[in-house]
Parts: sequence; C-alpha cells; structure tokens
Amino acid sequence: MTATTTATTTAMMTGMTGTMMTTERRVGLTVQNRLTIAVAALSVLTLSIVGLILYTVESNNVSSRTTASMSQEVDEMRTFSENGIDPQTGRPFTSVDEILSNFLGQNRPDEDETLFAFLTDGRVLYQGEPKGLLGGSSAFEKAVAGAAEKGGEISLTVGGVEYEGFVLPITGAEAGASTNTDTQAAPTDSTPRTKGVTEVAGGVTATNGVGAFVVVHNASASHADLVQIMQIYVVVALAATLLIAGLSSLLARRLLSPVTELRRTAQSISGGDLSSRLETKGHDDIAELGHTFNDMLDRLEAAFEAQRRFLDDVGHELRTPLTILGGHLETMNAEDVDDVEETRTMLLDETDRMGRLVEELLLLARARRPDFVRFAEVDLSGVVSDSLAKAKGLGDREWGLDVPESLSFRGDRQRLTQALLQLAANAVEHTEDGQAIVFGARDDAESVHIWVRDDGEGVPDEIAEDIFDRFCRGSTDGAGFGLGLSIISAIAEAHGGAVALDRTTVGAQFRMILPKGQK
Repeated sequence: MTATTTATTTAMMTGMTGTMMTTERRVGLTVQNRLTIAVAALSVLTLSIVGLILYTVESNNVSSRTTASMSQEVDEMRTFSENGIDPQTGRPFTSVDEILSNFLGQNRPDEDETLFAFLTDGRVLYQGEPKGLLGGSSAFEKAVAGAAEKGGEISLTVGGVEYEGFVLPITGAEAGASTNTDTQAAPTDSTPRTKGVTEVAGGVTATNGVGAFVVVHNASASHADLVQIMQIYVVVALAATLLIAGLSSLLARRLLSPVTELRRTAQSISGGDLSSRLETKGHDDIAELGHTFNDMLDRLEAAFEAQRRFLDDVGHELRTPLTILGGHLETMNAEDVDDVEETRTMLLDETDRMGRLVEELLLLARARRPDFVRFAEVDLSGVVSDSLAKAKGLGDREWGLDVPESLSFRGDRQRLTQALLQLAANAVEHTEDGQAIVFGARDDAESVHIWVRDDGEGVPDEIAEDIFDRFCRGSTDGAGFGLGLSIISAIAEAHGGAVALDRTTVGAQFRMILPKGQK
C-alpha cells in the first residue's frame, strides 16, 4: 500500500508539473513585455498629442504675427498716402507714383517680408529680398492685377514657396494733385531717391492712373523655424520614449520579480515536494499575492500529507485483518459446518472492525476540510452537561460535573460533544466500576478549557509524549485502534486549539484548549 501511495502521489504531481510546463510553452509576451509596450505606446501617443498641439499653437502664432505685420505696413501706407505731404520737401505729392516710390524708400520690411509698388507707368519697385522668385513672376502680377481695383488679400505659390500678401490700391485722389497754378509741379521722373528700392526688370502693363502697394510675406520661410523646432522635438520625443520604455522595463521587472519567483516555485513543485516557499517583502498587492500563494502551498502540503498518512494508515491497519481473513478462508473446511460457522462469525467480527477503522480514518481525513466544523454560538455549560448525561450509559462510574452556570463559546456543538464522548469512552476503558470521571469547563481571558478527568490507571510515562499520535494505544490489551485521541486532537485543531495531557497525582486528565473569537 505504501508503494502504491507513493506511485499515485508521484503520478499526480507529475501530471501537475506537466500541466504547468505546457502552460509555460503557451506563454507569448510576458507581463513585463506587455507593460513595457503599453507604456511606450502611451508615451508615443502622449508626446504626439503634445507635439500636435504645440505645432498648431505655434503655427497660429506665426500666422497671427504675419497678419499683424502686413496690417501694420498697409496701415502705414494708407496713412502716408492720405497725408499727401512729402516729408523731405514738405510739399504735397503730385502723383501716385511719387507716393509709392517715396513710401517704399522710407520703410524697411520685416524679415521674410517684401514691399512692392506697382506704378502707374507699369514699373514695379520693391523693397526687400524677393530672392528672384516673385520678381517678374506672371502669377504674382496676375494676382495683384486681380486685386488692384478693390484691394484685398492674395495667396500664391511660386517655385514651391508659399506667399501671403495684401494689395492696397492707390488712386490719383490720394496724391493730393492740385490744379493750382501757383504750385510748382514735381518732377515727372518718379524714380526713387532712397536707397534699397529696386525696380523689377521688365515691369507690367501700365494702368490708368491707379497704382498699388503690395506687401508680401514668405509664409514658407516663416514656418521654416517652426518646422526645424518640430524636427528637434520629434528627435527628443523618440529619445524620451526609448528612455521611458527602458526605465519602465526595469521597473516592471523589479515589481514583477515576485510573480516570476512564484512561477519558478510552481514549476519546481514535483515529485510531491511542496516545501518551497516564496520570500515576500513589503505590504503591497504583490507581497499579498506571495502570502496567499504560500498559504495555498501550506494547505496543499497539509492535504497531501493527510492523504499520504491516510493511505499509509489504511495499508498498515488493514493488512493484518485482511491477512487473517485470507488465512481463515484458505484453511476453512467447507464440509465442516461448525468450522464454517466459526469462521463466518470471526470474519463478520473482523469486517466490523475494519468498517469501524475505515470510518475513523475517514473522519481524520475530513478533519482538514474547511467544513469539518461549523461555528455557531453555543452554551458550553449545556454542551458539557448534555455530554455527561450521554456518557453515563458507557459504564458504572462515579460521574461528576465541574462547570460554571453560564459559559458561552463559539464552536461546533456536535464536534465538541463527539470529543467529550470520546474522552469519556477512553476514561471508562481505563477505570474500574465506582471510580470517578469528572467533566469540567472554565474560561480565561483568551481561551476556554474543557476537560475529562478520571481516577484510573493513568498514562504511562513512556507513551505520554506520543499518546495523541495515530495508532498509539494507552493499553496493551489490544482494544481499540489508537485513533480516539487523534480524533479529539483533530477536533481541537479544527477549532484553532489543541489538546493536552495534564499531569495529576491520580489517573489522567485530558484537556482541550480552544481560543475565543472564532469566526
């Protein structure tokens, strides 16, 4: 039976190990990898949103500055033309071309900005750096011609460069022209007298007394710095993502190390060895998981140990009666009626003993189950008194009771009664007629104490330490299986307590010590 038990348990544990190894083979990305990928993806998403917001805000700011700069130039031009006085000579302007050329010569455009003057004679002057793109551009001239009458914004792309501009028409009314013969006519030559003003080669078709002031802004150049900044931002964001991913991987590995240890511990369980435990540190959820896993291993180890002991005990105790049964059946004379009847009686007695043994062993095996005891509030004084009344039928003894009037306790009434009756049966077995057997109970601050004391032969010193072990008999007459005190001990342990043998001058006293406050 022992060999069979070991083989069965080994097979169970081997199956368990095989299942865990199969599960390990099915694992794809680890939790650490998934956490790292999730953090990296979240970082990329966050930095992308921040970059998009930053680009949008700064792009709007650039556009606002461009619009403000062009509006300022247009307002200055409008004020200059409405004033109509040449600041160099103090005389009124006599022509549109004179207004345009003088204003262009006296102003400096902002960066990436160019000022154009479309004169009435078809010439085009500019102040700034058109970089050869707008100068002589037919698309630019068409855009200006389309807006020259009423003025307004223009937008065009020349050579892959985007431009934004505003056209302000200047007519003869703004020139302050006068028919007063006393006013000296200005020179007809409208060539600018200020440095920095350049004429566009070729010019355009002359208009009928209408000139145009045009301010043009290089939108592509204005956004170039922003694009460069965003490129740097992308590089920094990628570097930050890599750094965050690396740090998150290290942090995840450290935080999940108890989980890795848990997996390794689970994989190391083989061949019935359940002694491995996790080292737990801290008080977080991972540490609590480690404590829970260790508690589970404790229960598994206790369950496997109970199973081994049960099978070993059954094999040990049933071997002898089975041998007896087999031997008598082999030697029985089937033709001898008396021999058959005698063998039958003996075999029935042995089967009854084996049935009783199996029941007691099953009871010990079930003692490890959570539902072995069912806690409820019980009147412990009443339980002891009722148990004493039932025990009086076990023998002619001097029964006594030593309990307080009221003593409540949270426990299992049936299991406590079972333990007391088992102690009473044990006391009856080791006492004579007329000797005293006393049931008692009391409590203190932390525990309740329940005992059965007798005036019998007592427990020999050589077996006092092993009296609660299975199959340890207190007498040598062969009565019983030596499981009674083991059952009592199991009931006490199921209540969270223990059973003790108290030293007395006469007889023996067995006492259950049960803690208060059971749930």
